[in-house]
Amino acid sequence: MAYIWPMTESYWQIKGGAKSTPREIPDVCLKCDIAIIGAGLTGIAIAHYLRKAGCENIIVLEKEYVGYGASGKNAGFLLAGLAEPYSRLKIGMGAESARELMNATVENHNLITEAIKENRIDCEYQRSGSYHLAVTEVERKEYDDTVDSLNRDGFKVEPVDYPIRTPAGRLKGYLGGYFNPADGCLDPFAFVRGLSRKVKVIESFPVEKIEKSNGIVKITGTKGAIKSEMAIIATNGYTPLLDRFFERLIFPLRGQMMATSALENDVLGKAIYYVNFGYDYFRQSLDNKLLIGGFRNRYLKEETGSIDAVNIALQNDLARYVRENLEVARFGVESRWSGLMAGTIDGLPIVGALPYNSSVIACAGFNGHGFGLGMTVARELASAILKGERSHILGRFSIRRFL
Repeated sequence: MAYIWPMTESYWQIKGGAKSTPREIPDVCLKCDIAIIGAGLTGIAIAHYLRKAGCENIIVLEKEYVGYGASGKNAGFLLAGLAEPYSRLKIGMGAESARELMNATVENHNLITEAIKENRIDCEYQRSGSYHLAVTEVERKEYDDTVDSLNRDGFKVEPVDYPIRTPAGRLKGYLGGYFNPADGCLDPFAFVRGLSRKVKVIESFPVEKIEKSNGIVKITGTKGAIKSEMAIIATNGYTPLLDRFFERLIFPLRGQMMATSALENDVLGKAIYYVNFGYDYFRQSLDNKLLIGGFRNRYLKEETGSIDAVNIALQNDLARYVRENLEVARFGVESRWSGLMAGTIDGLPIVGALPYNSSVIACAGFNGHGFGLGMTVARELASAILKGERSHILGRFSIRRFL
């Protein structure tokens, strides 16, 4: 299997000038109330909600730059629901729990739009709607059941039959599915950067050790040490590299993406497309470029691991998909990249204090749906820390289920 190994940058990161405004503070030796490790969506969102609640003495530590990881390398989808179809969730965890999780993702979208408005974040947000499309009869049947379940529970979606119509004609190879008009999309890198503007972040600070001594958490990095009353690990797919306790709980998974050069025609419209149980996904950007990712299910062994690498064979499959399924005969490729996701055993995030150090809290393992749940979880965690209010959603994601 051929890979390109250098650290990749996404379409969003290149467009946003990822390294143009470093916020590095060299040779630090600071003290704070709460230190957050990881300046992706979750880490920045936790800091955002802690600040809103009046906790100002917060520092976020980031090994590269704000939005470096999957938060700046995903497709920018804002989807209601989790990776599993809603009908399957209801069978697996019960109707009430499935409905609660669905509501949490709907609330997450609302929190994102609220943050965009409050902080005047320019991130190309659109409530575009999403197509969930089936490529097999099994998937089509699950989506039929999901449509019935969602509408019955008050989440309004519309069934979609073959052929799937687009501005350019129709899509090939899909057997139907459903359309959710409430879903949306944005520039994920711009959103995280915008949300971080009022947050104190130390970039280029790889954390090497977290230890507790005399009631104080000491976080040692390559450029100094931070002392805090509490630490929060928000490193998602990189978490097992920071603490080996998570090696059996979180599995780093690569997600490959590609951006074409600008197309002459509007191929997909404003909607976003979530296909093959979410293994394939694509959309068209405001500057008319096709953004496509997925196919990890074809390369499960190769796409497991924490190295940031472009898989050439998979990338060629993405280009072939554009030609054959989206019927775009001629296009250039502007960028290729990968982003590191965090899979968990049961497909749910992991939140809670570490069993051997109650001053360190983990918030990771979003299974490729950080932008579907991250804001809600961050808000609930901030409330739990400052007010002692432990919500049902945090109970569902508690680290204690693995202890």
